[in-house]
Amino acid sequence: MRVVRIWFTKTGLSRFISHLDLMRTMTRALRRSSVPLWYTEGFNPHPYLAFALPLSLGMESECESMDIKIEGEVTNEEIFSSLSAVMPDGLKILSVTDPVMDPKVISFGRFEIDFETEDPPSLKAKIEKMLSGSELIVQKLGKKGRRKVLKDVNLIEHIKSFSIDCGENVLRLSVTLPAGSRENINPELLAKKIAEEDGLAYGIKRLALLTEKLENFE
Repeated sequence: MRVVRIWFTKTGLSRFISHLDLMRTMTRALRRSSVPLWYTEGFNPHPYLAFALPLSLGMESECESMDIKIEGEVTNEEIFSSLSAVMPDGLKILSVTDPVMDPKVISFGRFEIDFETEDPPSLKAKIEKMLSGSELIVQKLGKKGRRKVLKDVNLIEHIKSFSIDCGENVLRLSVTLPAGSRENINPELLAKKIAEEDGLAYGIKRLALLTEKLENFE
């Protein structure tokens, strides 16, 4: 038995698949591919699947990873080929590798937020002003004891880096935010704060998972 790490995209309509449904989808795909999965023992055997950092509903990603346990002498290349042939639209296998890092090392995520706007330069100036200040307060759901409560969070304190590019009727904000078990800032908090005044439509895509040293998670 050995562990392999499967890297895949989650784009298009698949961004609306919940994490639970994604687990079911991947389980069905793995069974159709005839990959020799390792199953847990006991009254209800099931294959081992572990996702590095589940994605928020409605968000796209170019860097999803899932660890599985397999048996037999099948190679990573064979897993890639057989699994790629049975994946649904929006879930594309990028590679199959041996795990290098523990998911616990993930500390940041790099995201793209695309805003639809008829005046990208004006929106750029507005965002630069917002992000160059000392405060950008939003409310984030947290815990107080066993209760869930809304807490004020200053996004400025959590933005590691950002850049802005203007296109035709679109502005792209690239931003690095905390993303891990110790601290997690959903980029939608930032997107909503920027978009709320003008009612702008936006889309979010995760591009990379990063360690504390901003190295790519492998």
